[in-house]
Amino acid sequence: MPTDPDSSDAASLTALVSYLPPRIWYLTSNGVDMWCRRPYGFFFSSSEAAEKFAADIGSELGLSAIGLDSHDLLRDEVLAALRGLEVTRLFVDPAIDPASGDVFGKILRLADLN
Repeated sequence: MPTDPDSSDAASLTALVSYLPPRIWYLTSNGVDMWCRRPYGFFFSSSEAAEKFAADIGSELGLSAIGLDSHDLLRDEVLAALRGLEVTRLFVDPAIDPASGDVFGKILRLADLN
């Protein structure tokens, strides 16, 4: 029986979503596009955690938090946006090491979305 060539990608993305809380938050400077540091994207389990991270990094971009249903990550336009941003790894609730300034935390690797 032939298999759908996109089924493994769908399974990988569904598995990714299973690691996320039902609602995720990301930072944006323009109210739509996710702020990232390629190849890293940043997701948060609350708006407070996202806003704290924005304050901790000291960005002058005026970052604010936007929430979405984690299952929206499976929509074509969201996947296209991640591809366009060249995001291949997602931090979930990252923190900043006060001594080094390095970002650390759980990282989820995106399967090849191309």
